[in-house]
Amino acid sequence: MDWYEIKDVETIDSPTLVVYPKRVKSNIGKLKSMVKEVSQLQPHIKTFKCIEVVKMLMDAGIDKFKCATIAEAEILGMAGAKEVLIAYPMVGPKVDRMIKLMLVYQDTEFSCLVDCPEQARHLSAQTYQADVYLRVFVDLNVGTDRTGVRPLAEAMELYDYCKATSHLITMGLHIYDGHIRHRELGARKEACDAAFTPVEELAKAVREKYPVKLKIIAGGSPTFPIHALRKGVTCSPGTFAYWDKGYQEGLPEQSFDFAAVLVCRVISRPGPRLICLDLGYKSVASEGPLEKRVWFPAHPSWVPVSHSEEHLVLKVPEGEEPTIGEVVYGIPYHICPTVAMYDRVLTVENHQISGCWDTVARKRKINI
Repeated sequence: MDWYEIKDVETIDSPTLVVYPKRVKSNIGKLKSMVKEVSQLQPHIKTFKCIEVVKMLMDAGIDKFKCATIAEAEILGMAGAKEVLIAYPMVGPKVDRMIKLMLVYQDTEFSCLVDCPEQARHLSAQTYQADVYLRVFVDLNVGTDRTGVRPLAEAMELYDYCKATSHLITMGLHIYDGHIRHRELGARKEACDAAFTPVEELAKAVREKYPVKLKIIAGGSPTFPIHALRKGVTCSPGTFAYWDKGYQEGLPEQSFDFAAVLVCRVISRPGPRLICLDLGYKSVASEGPLEKRVWFPAHPSWVPVSHSEEHLVLKVPEGEEPTIGEVVYGIPYHICPTVAMYDRVLTVENHQISGCWDTVARKRKINI
């Protein structure tokens, strides 16, 4: 049997997402092997969103994490994580929720991002009223143009502003360089180094002005191998735990294993050499080109021709038409939003269903 096949698959309704814990554990080991010290790691939990993988990471000595939502931060608090950065601007009711999070899980050091004085003032006013102190990182825009302030001068002014603002503890700098995705590692490193140069200049200026420890959190999966070699930089890859076809193709130097697989079925054969699977875009991430939604390891020549809410239609080679009801295994091109579509994932060990993990943090709200 191939590694992903399940003996009792006939008992599983489809579509569903299954996860292979031994492969997750192996991927965590590979992640650790790519850094000199485990303290360099502050992985993002957006991919798996469940407490079981958080605990596997903590068992491996990783106690710092990054996330994007209050719900993700809450499961990290539940797990007893030491440090948690919510890498997202806190605005509106999220500020009050963040303060409640800090009060409930006091053994975890929570922090968030700031990229303008308006945010700093709002955070300061709310934390002052609650009589708490909030850790913040100045978010830098090094070319992704999503959030952040440009280094150098503007960022230094914001850093000064945060340092002088009541009830804020300025921890350091945060950089997400998600626009750097060159397939060839050398070209990716060249672009990453160029984007990081003004960050180094800013860090030098901050250290000269404020002689306290400055923390720099940088990158995602594509630039992880590059930032991992920088002294004093903490890295935040996330997809490594489950991996996906998109990064397997785009980051060939990273040897993580697929650890999450979609189980689906053939539901129709609407025409010559056409089949339809129960794998609509409510079941697998659908951004990007049609041919980059899901890859079928046992059927690499199948070509998607249309995708809708509940259906994925493919053209198959003559003679390869499967039977109605036949089970098909697929690897998502983008695992993170795919996981968010499932309340739970089934776990598979030794080709058999062994349990399930609740995708708790796919919710917008857990308790707080």
